[in-house]
Amino acid sequence: MSHQLGLILLAALAALGGLGLLHSLRRRSRPALPYRKTDHLLTPAERSFYEVLRRLIGDDLRLFVKVRLADLVWLPHDVDNRQAHVNRVAAKHIDFVLCDPRTFAPVLAVELDDSSHEARHRQQRDALVNAVLRTVGVPLLRVPVKRSYVPSEVAEDIRSAMRG
Repeated sequence: MSHQLGLILLAALAALGGLGLLHSLRRRSRPALPYRKTDHLLTPAERSFYEVLRRLIGDDLRLFVKVRLADLVWLPHDVDNRQAHVNRVAAKHIDFVLCDPRTFAPVLAVELDDSSHEARHRQQRDALVNAVLRTVGVPLLRVPVKRSYVPSEVAEDIRSAMRG
């Protein structure tokens, strides 16, 4: 009897081992996703400017980074060529967006422009972003990248841009 029990236990262990091996092979056969975590959400220049903005606005406004342009606008469903318009803004983002702290309505978009904005394709992208934000009534402040920023000058630029 104990011999039969031993065989049953051995068969059960073999079956469990086989199931484990089968499960392991199935997991390995699935392709792994190619994504990797980015080291930093902001570039050093963006991080530097972020700190200036954060100190300037305090609790008066909310500061968001890398906001999709498509999240700042909407399109009525009956617009001609709607999908083409969606596609034009879908992959674009705004570096910084200042929002009303109560409603989270955007009150100012801020783009930090480095030398890449001199390229023709970037100028076309910038022209579209400018036009879209102007159309929906969100003021846009373009700030050239610098080694450092004078907070009082940035504050004045923000006030001026928000006044329109």
